[in-house]
Amino acid sequence: MKSEQRGEQGGPVGRYGPGKEGRSAAGRGIVLSFHPTLPGDRFLWEQASLGPGEFDLIRQARAVLLPQTVSRQLYFLVRHNCRAVFPDYDLRFQWEGKVGDAMLFWSCGVPHPVTRVYPRVEALEQDHPLVGYSAGPLAYPCVIKANQGGEGRYTWLVRNSADLDRAVCRLKELELRGWFGFIVQEYVPGVERDLRVVVIGERVLSYWRVNPGFHKNVARGGTIDPGQDPGLQALGRRRVASLCRRTGINLAGFDLIFARGGREPLFLEINYTFGRRGLGGTDGFQKILQDEVCRWLERVSPAVNRD
Repeated sequence: MKSEQRGEQGGPVGRYGPGKEGRSAAGRGIVLSFHPTLPGDRFLWEQASLGPGEFDLIRQARAVLLPQTVSRQLYFLVRHNCRAVFPDYDLRFQWEGKVGDAMLFWSCGVPHPVTRVYPRVEALEQDHPLVGYSAGPLAYPCVIKANQGGEGRYTWLVRNSADLDRAVCRLKELELRGWFGFIVQEYVPGVERDLRVVVIGERVLSYWRVNPGFHKNVARGGTIDPGQDPGLQALGRRRVASLCRRTGINLAGFDLIFARGGREPLFLEINYTFGRRGLGGTDGFQKILQDEVCRWLERVSPAVNRD
């Protein structure tokens, strides 16, 4: 596992500006934690009921710590009422899932396989001449990814019409459950590994996930290799760190690939919950997370400023 610091973050994309009415001022109040393993002056369970008392704690906190499983509603309640919130999930909830990743990559101009976004299966299967829309044929092979799902679930390599039919059937099942949206992505041949780059606060870590098959996920049989091609790993970390400085993302796993003969990484997706085996397991991850949260607290709201 390779590691480095990413430096101070620059102007973020789509974040709230300072000075929202009703927000607590940095340097005042307590550190409120919704995360069971992170330090705080007070702890609240994220699944507990909330009322005026809990809301007052949020407003009075000098900083709030949230778990990776935080809901969109709780995140924005906290984000609107406290300036210092870790992690920064503004873009996670603004542009959700694989569809959101594609839109973020477009907006930030980062290299990625050619991608097309579909809000529903209907847009893939049917023409709508009255509004000038033609679904058009897919070019095989390609990759289809449902908006939701991790560890390779709901991701299919589509080589022919039979593969497409199977993928569409699964997408329709997801739509019946209320899960909409998917992407069709260019297939990049000859890739036997991907680079997982993990950002935790200011730390940027990386390792390869190797598998000659389509799925590189460790859960799907991929193996972790922290040592291969340190130069390419360093380049991948720099590209991810640059994106994080622009966006404010400070807790996520990025999947990158290098096309055969390519020297620039292609971004595949962003994972806001991610496996920990390549980080030393849960214990290793928690140690890094706790260290980085302490560093973050000292930057955004030093303890000496408490009332």
